[in-house]
Amino acid sequence: MSLRTILLCLVFACLLVVPAAAHEGREVGEYAITFGWRSEPAYAGLLNGPEVLISHHDSHDEPLPADTAVDLQVEVSFGDQSITLALKPLRNEPGHYAADLIPALPGDYSFRVFGTIADHEVDEIFTSTDGEFSTVEPLTDILFPVIETDARIAALEARIAALETLLATLQEG
Repeated sequence: MSLRTILLCLVFACLLVVPAAAHEGREVGEYAITFGWRSEPAYAGLLNGPEVLISHHDSHDEPLPADTAVDLQVEVSFGDQSITLALKPLRNEPGHYAADLIPALPGDYSFRVFGTIADHEVDEIFTSTDGEFSTVEPLTDILFPVIETDARIAALEARIAALETLLATLQEG
């Protein structure tokens, strides 16, 4: 086998491993739950959302049987704010559930997945601070062309200050 073939195989193997690192797995009863963002890395201001993949823990490659009763919700927390969303099944993908969410701010988000899978109670907390899935990155990391917001804000603040001075002068006279 040539060096080029070996290198290509190594690159391909690395590409296969990367997506798995973007999600966190847990075992709940006889089920394996894999959790993460639908699209990683996650960016503030872009449509994304939490996703959950469910399988039997001893057969990760086999999809969850379509007749398995799943009723899960996810409580999303950022700072002192939280919202609860229903995890809905994705069409034609047994065991794959997701919710739509636009993370408004960059930073670490926490997710509490709760409900039932068949007759198993689920109550698991996942957080991006653990490093198993992406923290939300600022949109400016991928925004192009660059918007000079700092300069525009400084110019507006200067105009406001000038108007406040003019108003104060007019009120005195």
